[in-house]
Amino acid sequence: MKRVYVVVALLAVVGVALALSGVFAGADEEPAVGDVADDRLIAVDGDYRLWPYTSRSRSVTGRTLAINVVFHADAATTRAAIEGRSDADWEETEPGEAATRTESEDVEEFVARDWRDARSSLRYSYVEGPDGGAWLTETFELHDGAYLGVRDHLRAYESPDGSYTAIQAHEEYYDWFRLRHTVPDIDAPALRLESEFVGSDRATDVRREYRGIDGGRSDGWLSVIELAAAAALAGALLGRRTRETAVDLARRLRTDVGRHATAATLGLALGAVLVGVRVAGVTLEAALPGASPKAIAAPLYLVLAVGLPALVVWRAPGTDPEAAALAVVVGLGGGFLADFAALGVAVPPDLIVHRVALLAALGVVAIGRAAADRLVAAGGVAAWAVGLALPLLDVI
Repeated sequence: MKRVYVVVALLAVVGVALALSGVFAGADEEPAVGDVADDRLIAVDGDYRLWPYTSRSRSVTGRTLAINVVFHADAATTRAAIEGRSDADWEETEPGEAATRTESEDVEEFVARDWRDARSSLRYSYVEGPDGGAWLTETFELHDGAYLGVRDHLRAYESPDGSYTAIQAHEEYYDWFRLRHTVPDIDAPALRLESEFVGSDRATDVRREYRGIDGGRSDGWLSVIELAAAAALAGALLGRRTRETAVDLARRLRTDVGRHATAATLGLALGAVLVGVRVAGVTLEAALPGASPKAIAAPLYLVLAVGLPALVVWRAPGTDPEAAALAVVVGLGGGFLADFAALGVAVPPDLIVHRVALLAALGVVAIGRAAADRLVAAGGVAAWAVGLALPLLDVI
């Protein structure tokens, strides 16, 4: 295949993948609705019916994720019960994206289940009672995991009469190319929370009720937990959480010993940088408990945004153009796979095609540098810049 055809094909992949990533991102958007309709409210307990969603604003048009767990208890009792597990250590998450506090814990042979204070974007929910409706802000938030890695995140909303506490539980991971959290799942974290109370003396009943909740990634079911009276006395203790994180980071390119050695080094370096940024982010977050995660993320993002193409520009000259492009795709692609595998999250479709676009863009840079074609290399750099800009502009 002629080199020009390879370049054209890769640039076409960039354009199609970026376009598809925008399409997939839009596919998950909730339809806009008007005022909270009476038939959208569900009875839980007490005098206040619940709109079973969260919203970015005091409006249903900002609807995001569905409520998926309800405790029949006030917020203080609910929080004490969650923190009172003998092998968990939940801590509060406060509104507003800012600092995350973490501390080191002995984990022995397990990964610690470590629930700690953090901060997140403000979300609202809605209730309606005898005196009309009211928008609620989070009564408390808890998270388990690293801000710059993967974590379970709970937002809790106490009904005005204190008869129940509604919780939105979701899993989220920090995406380095979007510079914000991405939510791959809400069902598994709800079940993980529910399972903590099954067979526990902190709950008298744990059940699932089908409420027909439509949208917000809900499967229609609500986990309902009836707390025992002694649950309010539970304290937050050190915990364990087993998470499958086995990752094969030893993918090696089988290359000719001679002319493809530099290309192989390039591929391995790209994958190592990507995985290294994730490891560095989580490590620094744990080592600097008072620091803002975003202050840690900013310089690390520059390592990715500038460092990855700089590596290609530096190492690609003198290599076979096709081998250089293959090294980029295999090395950086392997890094993407290793990163997601280590996090243990399902990859949203729009992010898959976005990563393909980034791979193709750097592949074009590699071909241009290896062939000493400045125009082709510049086209690849431009495609890389567009691929980085779209998520930052919230297009993807």
